[in-house]
Amino acid sequence: MEELQVDNKLLKIILDSREARAEKQREILKNFPYTLISFTLNIPGAKKNSDLYSKIHEVGMEAILKSLYDSNKRIYYIKTYNYSTGPEGFISVDMDPLEAKKMMVKLEDMHELGRIFDVDVFDKNHNQINRSMLNLETRKCLICEKEARYCIRNRSHTYEALIERIEEIAHKYFSGKERL
Repeated sequence: MEELQVDNKLLKIILDSREARAEKQREILKNFPYTLISFTLNIPGAKKNSDLYSKIHEVGMEAILKSLYDSNKRIYYIKTYNYSTGPEGFISVDMDPLEAKKMMVKLEDMHELGRIFDVDVFDKNHNQINRSMLNLETRKCLICEKEARYCIRNRSHTYEALIERIEEIAHKYFSGKERL
């Protein structure tokens, strides 16, 4: 019974952090009515922050900003947070939200750490732009290449296997780099 209570407490913390993130998004969009990029990491379970995850998030923010700067997009707002529920980043940018989502999907699909990135894009009215709006495939599972949502729903892989795969991707990226 105690384990269930702990799980419920952790679930509440995670759900509260999602609601706080949504509120932050609304506040940013109120002050900066442009396309909003909201960046977190795909980390299962309760432990969503560590030095490694912070480094992955930092690399992701740098990659997102580089893509935007290289495309000569005007950025109005950049902010990152490092919470116990995981790192979060927000960027308000003057660009078409569909174009922004295409750019972020490319980053998620092409960057060495992209499988760990979770980049959401919202229009100025806080409507989320998703892959299906662009006729793109849904994200694949980190382990088996099936649709990620299928594996999540069916709990096809253990928490330990997912964390091991995330750490394997990260260590491969950071090996030989001064960041780790």
